[in-house]
Amino acid sequence: MAATWRATAAAVTFASGKDMLDVFNSSGSAVIVRVYRAYQFNNTTAAITGVLTTMEIDRTTSASAGTTVTPVAHDTSSTALPANVTAGHNRTLVRSDVFRRYLWTNEEPVVAGTTLANWEVLIPFAEVWLSGYGDSNIEPIVCRAAQGFVLWHSGATAVGSNDFEIEFTNT
Repeated sequence: MAATWRATAAAVTFASGKDMLDVFNSSGSAVIVRVYRAYQFNNTTAAITGVLTTMEIDRTTSASAGTTVTPVAHDTSSTALPANVTAGHNRTLVRSDVFRRYLWTNEEPVVAGTTLANWEVLIPFAEVWLSGYGDSNIEPIVCRAAQGFVLWHSGATAVGSNDFEIEFTNT
């Protein structure tokens, strides 16, 4: 079984055209990164009303600068993640293929009620990418050398924050 990793970025603030969380396999890498799951949790507690935005899941061909995120291994006995595999947010990226575009609300969840923001804190609804676990006919998103995966804020809003996670393997 391949070593499995989770990159997590908490309380990432929204800005137009922003890398909310990415994993990148730099050029010259001898491993292949496979992205299986991605999550976007609306864990904001600030009062925000009536904000709907768009997000994208894209392939990238470069990543630089920004805020570094240290992925955590699912198994503590896994070998270290190669230095060529990095994760971060608010990095400068070159995006290529769009895998998914979706709407998201930045409104804060409320204690009582069933607003869209309340559903976005629950795992089944916060899962924005799933590569067919249990179905060997479905490939994950494969990131070879000089390729990556990003949760990209393609909308214009600059209010609120969310938590983001990407689950991946490297072989």
